[in-house]
Amino acid sequence: MILSMRALSFHILCLVLCFSPLLTCGCAEARAPVYSGNRMVHTIAITFDDGPHQTLTPELLAMLDTLEVKASFFLVGKMVDRYPALVREIFARGHTVANHSYAHKNSSLLSPEEFAEDIRRCNEAIERIIPARVRFFRPPGGNFTKNVLAMVEDAGLHTVLWDINSRDYTGVSASRMSARIISKVAPGSILLFHSGVTTTINALPGIVASLREKGYEFVTLDAMLSEYTAYHHGEMVTESSESSDQPL
Repeated sequence: MILSMRALSFHILCLVLCFSPLLTCGCAEARAPVYSGNRMVHTIAITFDDGPHQTLTPELLAMLDTLEVKASFFLVGKMVDRYPALVREIFARGHTVANHSYAHKNSSLLSPEEFAEDIRRCNEAIERIIPARVRFFRPPGGNFTKNVLAMVEDAGLHTVLWDINSRDYTGVSASRMSARIISKVAPGSILLFHSGVTTTINALPGIVASLREKGYEFVTLDAMLSEYTAYHHGEMVTESSESSDQPL
């Protein structure tokens, strides 16, 4: 009897271990985040997190116009609600507008209900202002879990991170920031900047000029990922679709 009870307990434990992944998330395993575009194509996507900011975003947009660069802006929903005219201006100038959460909280620490509400509110805030569907999400601080990735996918979005971090938020000088990026860049690189940093604006002319000399073209995430070819954790994944509005 003792042996049979032990055997029963062992089988129950095995069943729990086998089915525990299914209990943590009610969906199939989510696609990994995008870290870069096609490594065979000499394109670079400049991306800016946070904002829009009342003073620095117009300055940044003016600089991008001067440099003739189209970029991608991951915006915070509560800032979108505060400065809707700036969101319209970002979109009108040909830049991609994307979701960076509504309240800029650590996505990995939110409950499923809180996280779903957070990304939904940001999407709705953006889509009330511009005539385009939001396609991309970037978690604040790059923090995510498997459940977060699955919920992003369920919401019809794609998690996009970066392969080169400018570290502009650390107070690094424009020259050191430029040198770091230029030395690390590769075809398909996605560069992370922040839209509320003056040093970033000052560094952009040198970065853009140097990389153009190396033969790189600057594109939005919509353009870079329109071929549905991207690197997930360093492995290239390719999918085809007839419409640029379809998932990666």
